[in-house]
Amino acid sequence: MKKVTIRDVAKEAGVSVTLVSFVMNAKMGKDGRLDCPVNPNTARRVLEVAKRLGYRRNNAAASLRSGRSHTIAVIVSDISNSFFSDICRHIENTAYNMGTTVIFASSDENPDKLSNLIDTVIGYNVEGMIIAPCLGSEAALKKAVDYNIPTVLIDRDMPGEDFGRVLVDNVDAGFIATKYLIHQGFGKIEMVSYKSGVTSLTDRERGYEKAMEEAGLQDYINIHKIEYEAVAAKKMVRETFKDASKRGTEAFILPTKKIALYGFNALNVLGLNLPKDFSFVCFDESDIYDLNKPVVPHVIQPLQEIAEKSVELLNDMVEGETKNKNISLKAKLVVGGRLGSEPIAATF
Repeated sequence: MKKVTIRDVAKEAGVSVTLVSFVMNAKMGKDGRLDCPVNPNTARRVLEVAKRLGYRRNNAAASLRSGRSHTIAVIVSDISNSFFSDICRHIENTAYNMGTTVIFASSDENPDKLSNLIDTVIGYNVEGMIIAPCLGSEAALKKAVDYNIPTVLIDRDMPGEDFGRVLVDNVDAGFIATKYLIHQGFGKIEMVSYKSGVTSLTDRERGYEKAMEEAGLQDYINIHKIEYEAVAAKKMVRETFKDASKRGTEAFILPTKKIALYGFNALNVLGLNLPKDFSFVCFDESDIYDLNKPVVPHVIQPLQEIAEKSVELLNDMVEGETKNKNISLKAKLVVGGRLGSEPIAATF
């Protein structure tokens, strides 16, 4: 079947090729009308003809002509992880309101895969990228710099003055989580973290250590490092909790939602209970925190704000208008939750 061209549409509609181009490239305004210098009735007839003939706009060619693709890429470690999927949902909404399309992908914490993904999206002529970098991804990210593609880092940091950044103050997040437990009268507070060394977690570890040191509890600082892979991680958390119950550990900081779930799994397997055997402060939002009685205190990160700020910053970088490329946001510690009560910021 012969491909329908813009000339076919123009001929059928009885208008010029230029007029069809105006209509097909126009954005839809909030009032439902096309933002182009064409009579609305004529524009409607062109669209009807294009639909009837099966004409499809060549986005690649259009972007080459205009120099703009109005497309960005978002690469996170795992889009199935609710933390990242929530951010991606908000990014998509914010970008849509700006007339921008988003390509999503997951690196699976693999720098080689991240490198291949960056190559792929560069081939799609993206205007910019929002990336949650994995450990060892310096070479992959350098490609963005070399190709002059504006890039905003979220969740984790990497060296480089060319990047924009929208990051949560994770040192403060780890500090307030630990400070809360200290204020509740606990002294033997430990932490479970990953071996991966991503900056979001190492910063939370620093916050934990800072709070313990300020309270004179430096002798009780203990950070247990577990594997990222789920089966091994579950086993290591169980072993950690089993040993901790013998040593008189009173509380744990569990700095990701997955680590928190491994913690609850360990309690179930070992026959331990909250808050009888341990107390927790967890991170992000989960129904399991709400179902526990009392509700487990948890640190909430401003996911919607991360998304909105990252898209806005990237857009400014694309337009060459940005001055401040480093945005720091605050997390908050809450008690209560989505089931039965509104989250309330903890005070101490």
